[in-house]
Amino acid sequence: MKRTNYLLLLAIAFMMLVASSCGKNGNPGPQGPTGATGPTGVTGTAGTAGATGPTGATGTANVIYSDWFTPSSYVQTTIFGTIHFDADKAATKITQAILDNGTVVVYGKLDGYNPVIWPTAQVSTLPIEITYMNGANQNIDSWSALITLGNVRIDLASSSNAYGSISNAHQFRYVIIPGGVHTLAHINIKNYTEVQRALHLPD
Repeated sequence: MKRTNYLLLLAIAFMMLVASSCGKNGNPGPQGPTGATGPTGVTGTAGTAGATGPTGATGTANVIYSDWFTPSSYVQTTIFGTIHFDADKAATKITQAILDNGTVVVYGKLDGYNPVIWPTAQVSTLPIEITYMNGANQNIDSWSALITLGNVRIDLASSSNAYGSISNAHQFRYVIIPGGVHTLAHINIKNYTEVQRALHLPD
């Protein structure tokens, strides 16, 4: 009986030794199949869009200015006894939108006068009034600009009807400022030097 148990234990030990030896030195088995792809995770919610910034002010690129122009001739008319001299300048950029919401400024360089009356190259905004003595009489010259669709009219009226014709040395320039342009808000548009500097106008 003891011998039988001894043989049984010996057989079991031998089998365990063989199993252990095969586990360490045997070839690995084939790789198993790849498992199925797991479900896609839930997409996160998009962040809130930032607030739209304020629209910038319209720049000076929208401001239009003419070259200096010299009327070659004036049309003479008489209104209530006062002689007027008028010269028209086509200005296609003066649209109905400009007339309704924009601004047109006209500057005069009245070099046709004696420099004692009006200094050479001095520029002012129309309307311009010049008072001087014409002999023994005082005379007042009134220069103004009438702005209409596509046109600028220069007008001169003399209080004493002092002229039979007008010098062609007088020069004029217009500046068109569309509605909504705030770049010149801090500029005195009657001061030509300030406007010229702000818009980089050529002389």
